[in-house]
Amino acid sequence: MSEIRKKAMTRLVLCAVALVASIIFSVLLLSGTFDGKTGGSQPASGDTISSSAPVEGVDDPTADSFTAESASAEEVPAEPEATPEPTPEPTPVPEYEGLSVQPTTYYNEGEQPTYTVTDGNNLNMRGGPGTDYDKIGQVPASTGVTALGTNEDGSWVVVNYNGTYGWLKTEFLNG
Repeated sequence: MSEIRKKAMTRLVLCAVALVASIIFSVLLLSGTFDGKTGGSQPASGDTISSSAPVEGVDDPTADSFTAESASAEEVPAEPEATPEPTPEPTPVPEYEGLSVQPTTYYNEGEQPTYTVTDGNNLNMRGGPGTDYDKIGQVPASTGVTALGTNEDGSWVVVNYNGTYGWLKTEFLNG
């Protein structure tokens, strides 16, 4: 074997040994068995004892970790059971009676815009967002109305005037 190959092989073996040592050291650190202390000293009061053998005064011999000062099973208070969070109920979407078409956007109470019908125009209320829908009422000029919902492009709004739901064209409303 050439001198260069011997040196390369030696370096490779040293790297492999260093890698194995690093892995072992990491496992010992993560498992908590390597705490930096030297010698075989006994754990101090309050340290965790880890053993597969039963510990005197403990009812569960299958448990793998106990503290030196742990109380008996009857004296340890049980942790409260976690109660699952209730799933919130979805807010029901209102359905406005008498309309051929329901709005695509609904305004929440307190966020509903108000409008006034323009002067000089009595505005027809329709069953849907368009003049091809049936006329179901009329709102006099200068009357204030509250929008409950709107169509996709916002060009028509649903209002309740004198107990009747209907669509009004926003072009003829002042905001």
